[in-house]
Amino acid sequence: MFRNPWYLAGLALAVGAAAALHLWAEARRRAVARALGDAGTLARLIPPETAGRRRLKSALLLAGLALVFVALAGPQWGVELVNTRSDARQVFIAVDTSLSMTAEDVSPNRLEKAKRELAQLLASLRGDRVGVIAFAGEAGIFCPLTTDTEAAKQILSGISVGAVPVPGTAIGSAVRLATSVLQRYPGGKAVVLLTDGEDHNTDPSGAAAEAAAAGLRIYAIGIGTPEGNPLPVKEAGSGALTGYKKDRRGATVISRLGEKALVEMAQRTGGAYYRASPAEDEVADIARRIAGLEKSQGVSGATQHYRNRFLFPLAAAFLLLLAELLVPLRRGPAAGTAALLLLCLLPASAPAAGRESDLRAGNRLYQKRRFEDALGRYRAAQRPGDPRPEFNAGDALYRMEDFDSAAKKFQLLAEDQKASRKARAGAYYNLGDALVRKQDYAGAVAAFRKAVVLDPQDRDAKENLAVALRLLKHPPPPRQQCNKPNPEQKDEKKDQKDKDGGGKNEAPPPPPAPRPLNQMSKDEAQGIMRSVAEKEKAAKSRLQQLKPQKRPPQEDDW
Repeated sequence: MFRNPWYLAGLALAVGAAAALHLWAEARRRAVARALGDAGTLARLIPPETAGRRRLKSALLLAGLALVFVALAGPQWGVELVNTRSDARQVFIAVDTSLSMTAEDVSPNRLEKAKRELAQLLASLRGDRVGVIAFAGEAGIFCPLTTDTEAAKQILSGISVGAVPVPGTAIGSAVRLATSVLQRYPGGKAVVLLTDGEDHNTDPSGAAAEAAAAGLRIYAIGIGTPEGNPLPVKEAGSGALTGYKKDRRGATVISRLGEKALVEMAQRTGGAYYRASPAEDEVADIARRIAGLEKSQGVSGATQHYRNRFLFPLAAAFLLLLAELLVPLRRGPAAGTAALLLLCLLPASAPAAGRESDLRAGNRLYQKRRFEDALGRYRAAQRPGDPRPEFNAGDALYRMEDFDSAAKKFQLLAEDQKASRKARAGAYYNLGDALVRKQDYAGAVAAFRKAVVLDPQDRDAKENLAVALRLLKHPPPPRQQCNKPNPEQKDEKKDQKDKDGGGKNEAPPPPPAPRPLNQMSKDEAQGIMRSVAEKEKAAKSRLQQLKPQKRPPQEDDW
């Protein structure tokens, strides 16, 4: 299979033209020879092997040219799974499915009106990641974030009153659920809230404050009228009206649009509030506002790709063309000229090759846990401008439990402005590891923060930053022996195959990637967490003694 098969047509034309040119040149050469004199005389003057070598050189050139065109055609075989990335915004659509959404102050009722507006909004959000949350007395994710808006539409069409079995209206719970999911994503994030605004003790204002702190914007659409409407009670089968919803005191429930809470939530997050209109113009304005938010790059799915194998014919073409240069037209001292020139170049590259060999040897020793021997190899492989030996040497020192020396090496690498952002982020990450082992939790927090700034996509660094902050706030008791090696820590040094040829020669590995924070044994970590949990429990107990509170029983189920 070829990625660009039209180059194969060019292959036939190019090889045919080159062969015709070779035959024409050979004919011209014979004509010139006949014009110069007798063929026997010329044969004694020109070495007999010249004609055969000329044909060999021509054959090598033609074969090399053919392989170049084969490489351009892009041969492919074998399948690999590749993550697809896209630039998108993250939007959660939260739909109120409580009993109050059956009110018919808008046609045909509030919920159907909300579903129509949401279907129109989903059509305007193509290319963004969209999820659907339904809420009544509790909130649940009915469709996780996806770029497949058609799938989200299908899920939306199946939502009905009673989709969430817990009665009531929990706007605050829906916003908190969306915030907990969206806060891990960079870039623009929004929650589109469609509800009548009635809430039963879930603190929507506090939820909006949490959303604003996480960088979310709330765009609320109020469904209903301020005057309100009673809630019809209908038969399940026929849909015939049997009466209206009554509260516990026997009074008819009138559900009204609660705009005040929705306006406050939108203002807190820098969003906007709209009252649903018959023309549904608010949907276009919300889509325009969301389109103005910053996009973020992320994995949108995975697809199967054929592996590109153009390097194989390209390498063969290079070897054939090199062989053509090494074949002389006649025997003599000139036969070894090209080879001699190549040999003259070897001493210049020998030191660099030796350093790469030391680096690979150090990585193999590291994998065998011979850290002292690996450290010696890394020191031999050091050269200006290459951070890999220093980085790996710091890692070996860490494994040898020399955390002071390891921290110094990682500190120097992290502050080297000439190094790449990835290398510096990895150095700050491992510096944080070493400082945690030294129980310098403030320094570890600073190091992990810088790692996150340099590489915002590194979730491990964010998680380790949270762990370091927890340790800084609740430090464990001092230990007599804190330098126990961790058998669960993963080795990072791996010899890698040559990326350009898939051959047997090993390419120098990149600096080891940052590793998860595994600085304590499981027993020690559990002990710390138990201590923290006990402190929190005692604090809660004291608060309850000072301010005893009881949650009132739920009376509103609409």
